[in-house]
Amino acid sequence: MEMKKRNLILLMGLALLLTSLVSGCVQFAPGQTSPAPQPPQPLTTDENQLPEELLSVNEAENGEDWSRAETFAGEGSEITPSFHIAGEKWRITWKADAKHPEHAIFDLFIYPVSKRSIFVRKISYELGNADDTVYINEGGQDYYIKVVAANLHSWTVTIEDYTTRAFLSPIQITHINYKGRSQLESLRTGYEIVESNEYVEFTNHGDYNQVIGGWVLRNISQGYPSFTFPIHLPCSCSWFEDDEYDRCIDECVPPSSCVLLPHHSFRVYTGEVHSESGGFHFYYFPGDIWNNEEPDIAALYNARGEEISRRSYIIPDENRTIVAE
Repeated sequence: MEMKKRNLILLMGLALLLTSLVSGCVQFAPGQTSPAPQPPQPLTTDENQLPEELLSVNEAENGEDWSRAETFAGEGSEITPSFHIAGEKWRITWKADAKHPEHAIFDLFIYPVSKRSIFVRKISYELGNADDTVYINEGGQDYYIKVVAANLHSWTVTIEDYTTRAFLSPIQITHINYKGRSQLESLRTGYEIVESNEYVEFTNHGDYNQVIGGWVLRNISQGYPSFTFPIHLPCSCSWFEDDEYDRCIDECVPPSSCVLLPHHSFRVYTGEVHSESGGFHFYYFPGDIWNNEEPDIAALYNARGEEISRRSYIIPDENRTIVAE
């Protein structure tokens, strides 16, 4: 009897265990098997298309752009001021409006400042072709253009530099007045140094204020002198009488930050002080910073020592002749 009870209890336990196992399993149709677990699928992109975030980074690092360096315009022949090309190539876009196209003359001879006797390119007007864009695959130096023109209403030449965005700056050196007054003329105007009215002009071509405190302007052809822009603009006291100058300085507190406004220019004179153009000048005796015989190069550096702009100038040579190709 006792044996029968034990067997009955054992059978009931087995039944309960079988019921729980069946209720916990997923039912499949006859012949259907449980699918194998799928591994996670990697993200895929078109082999010719980078992910959006990578694309934007690469474009920012490798992006290049054309930037306008100079625009020249006229009616007849002339020699342009020098201009600097920072990139590895540049382009000239020109247009000639002729009175009588069949008699028009318009030739451009492009010279590097460093080799004034050898032109790197000649561009000529042809009947039926009154405008064009020409690409020049060299750069990294200063150039100027000899324009030979006749029988024209007008002509325009636009120079564009091809350089990385990282090296583009809205502030550029735009002019060097390399030949100032003689020593005698300087003495007559109250300045003891030679050519005191020499100057370098630079312009903010951008749409925002540019802080230039701590920037450096240097004659890099000679290696000296250099001018460091102050943290604050100089006080404009030139209109005060001598006995009121000290009061002007005392009242010039707090001074304004050394900021160049959008589309404005500053000048750095060799010896004179001109408040209307910033009031900056070199502390260099006896003066005559920019060579009148061979062109020097001016370079502008930001407060981190990075070159922002450079420029040279053309010294006219009336005896120089153009050798045709």
